[in-house]
Amino acid sequence: MNNLMKMEDREIRKSSSTGDPDKIRELKRRVSDESYLDHAISKLAADLSHYLTKE
Repeated sequence: MNNLMKMEDREIRKSSSTGDPDKIRELKRRVSDESYLDHAISKLAADLSHYLTKE
């Protein structure tokens, strides 16, 4: 738990991973679209709700 309180662990760092630049651009374009973002959040909420209520 102490590690969570360190400042360097809370900072957002640039990722050093290399990915497909075209896919990254496409994802950035999608996320900037509010209707897509609303859809994605709703889908995540439904999936999480289903998972949490599953026995």
